[in-house]
Amino acid sequence: MRGRPVEMLLPAGFVWAVGACVVATVAFAEATARVIVMAVAVGVFGVWARRYLAALATGAMSWCFATGFLAHPAGQLAFGSEDLLRLAAFTAVALVGCAWGYVLGARRRHRLMRADPRRDPVILGRLHGRPEELPHEAQ
Repeated sequence: MRGRPVEMLLPAGFVWAVGACVVATVAFAEATARVIVMAVAVGVFGVWARRYLAALATGAMSWCFATGFLAHPAGQLAFGSEDLLRLAAFTAVALVGCAWGYVLGARRRHRLMRADPRRDPVILGRLHGRPEELPHEAQ
C-alpha cells in the first residue's frame, strides 16, 4: 500500500495529540469544550493519515491525554461511564476521519485519472513535429 508509512505516522500522531491537548488547554476552560477540540484533532489526523492503525492509536493517545489532563485535572486515568463514552467517541471519530480521508483520496485520484475531452492526446513523436523539421536537427 502506498502512502505514508505507519512507522512515521505513530510518532506524528503522538505529537499531534500532545499539541491538541496543549491547544485545548490554552483555548478553553471547560472540560467538554477541551474534549471536543481533542476529538476534532483526532478526526483531522485520521483524514490526513488515511491509516486505520495510526488513527486508532492517535485516538487512544488523545483519550489518555483528555482523560488524564483535561477531564480529571489530577492526572489520573479512570474507567467510569463518562470515560468509556469518551473512549468510544475518540475511536469513532478516528475511524470516520480515516474513512473520510480514503473517500477524499479516491475522489482526487478519480478526478486526476478522468480524461479531459477538450484536450487531444499527445502522440509520441508528434508533439513538436518530425525530427527533420526541428531547428536543432537541421544542418
